[in-house]
Amino acid sequence: MSVVFALVGGVASGKSTVARAFEKLGATVIDADAEGHEVLKDAQVRHEIRQAFGDVFAADGSVDRAKLGAAVFGDAAKLERLNGITHPRIRARTQAKLDAAIRGDAKAVVLDISLLLESKAYEGKYDVLLYVACPEDERERRAEAKRGWPRGEVQKRQQHQLSLDTKRALADAVIDNGGSEEATQHQVQRLWNEYVG
Repeated sequence: MSVVFALVGGVASGKSTVARAFEKLGATVIDADAEGHEVLKDAQVRHEIRQAFGDVFAADGSVDRAKLGAAVFGDAAKLERLNGITHPRIRARTQAKLDAAIRGDAKAVVLDISLLLESKAYEGKYDVLLYVACPEDERERRAEAKRGWPRGEVQKRQQHQLSLDTKRALADAVIDNGGSEEATQHQVQRLWNEYVG
């Protein structure tokens, strides 16, 4: 019987780092962001995005995620329109991977899905909800260094999600990801021992 963990936390809190720590222990990771990249390669999706948002494409014809992000974040109606195009397809892909992992008898599965609680589509699909905690200044620093985001972008995107207090209150356990990867790995190991054995 697979144990399904779901990760929630703030924007740039390091959910992917936590997912990789679980992966090292043998978990199957389902990353909605990676599925989102795949969805954006679909010709029909690109067509719908062009119709909705105009030229948000790179020279090679792929969706330029930075341009697309700039076009939709800060405009609730546009963001909702984009989500309407991409989210059903991302959910279908993540659900198929979750079903396959459970059928394949994975010891543990980790759902790394940004809007997991907001979408309601994943209710009842996981056993353990983990909140990944990280101070805001550290999240801003990471987003700047790793994603090239300007200062304040984390806060801007966070406004489109449930509050961090709500996410934390709903979680079964908290992982402090404000320190070293080694410290995070130790916490993940403890949770693995507790829930997976």
